[in-house]
Amino acid sequence: MVSHIELSLNRFQLLEPHNLHQVNESGRVSDQEADPTLSVDGPIRWQDGRPIDKQGEEVVRHNVEVAPTRSPRDEPLGNSIAGMIRDLAGEVRGGFENSNTNQKEIRGLCGTLRQKLDDLAERTAALECEVSNLRRATEENREAIHRVKQGEESLQVKLETMENRMRRNNLRLLKVQEELEKGDLKGLVVRLIKQSTQIEEEEEVLLKDIQRVHRDPFRKTTNREKPRKILVCFHTYAIKERILSMALKNKTVSAEGIDFEIRSDLSTTTLNRQWELGKRIDVLKRLGAMAQLKFPAALKVMANNKMYVFKDIRDVDGLIKSLDKDYQPLG
Repeated sequence: MVSHIELSLNRFQLLEPHNLHQVNESGRVSDQEADPTLSVDGPIRWQDGRPIDKQGEEVVRHNVEVAPTRSPRDEPLGNSIAGMIRDLAGEVRGGFENSNTNQKEIRGLCGTLRQKLDDLAERTAALECEVSNLRRATEENREAIHRVKQGEESLQVKLETMENRMRRNNLRLLKVQEELEKGDLKGLVVRLIKQSTQIEEEEEVLLKDIQRVHRDPFRKTTNREKPRKILVCFHTYAIKERILSMALKNKTVSAEGIDFEIRSDLSTTTLNRQWELGKRIDVLKRLGAMAQLKFPAALKVMANNKMYVFKDIRDVDGLIKSLDKDYQPLG
């Protein structure tokens, strides 16, 4: 396309004012035309289309060919446009080359980014797999801990039951002053039991049925005026139960001028639960419910025309909360 434009425009020459002959009204060339084939000294003028020197003589034309001197503006118009088009084409070609180079760099960056994204996706998948394994392991550990807790609770119940069975023939005597023993603790216990419960067995039978008797070796408080409890172990479970049933009719019994208590001997865990259940019995009675402590440490409740039996203190607190929304669990 460029060659066609060049061939079409080479037929024309760039016309500039200094290349034009100024023609007068007669149609002849004025003396402003410069002819390089003329050899003259000094300025010349034109007359009737002929060069005349200053003396008025005709200037002789020599048959010499002189190459005309052209300025950049004397170049043909087609050549100028073709050059401009060539320059523009070169710039476009350079732009395309730069664009290709930039595209290669962009492709390289895209490839690097794609590789990094693939690596990141692999690492993410590995992390997700690891997290899934950790969650599964955590869930398994949680289940294992739950089973261990259940086993521990079961073992505690069994241990408490075994300890209570070992103490099933025992009685505790509370608030008996230590100075009343006078070296014969067993005789004092028999007299107190016989006088306070009016049991049918004679003192000699009770003396023979008592396997051992002693005071608690440890004081529960620093108050030395508070007497230590007396522990009595019987051979016969039936005799122990008759004494206990008669003593429980009243919270306190009297003998030989003193007031004391007779209680069954149970494990520390059972005794603490009995104490907590006893406090909740008072709350239930204030709310209009009927409550009774069952051996060894259970609570029987009549509320809302329903019968409940609780062994867990938390279940008792739940029932009380349903009866009184303002109830706060006891410590």
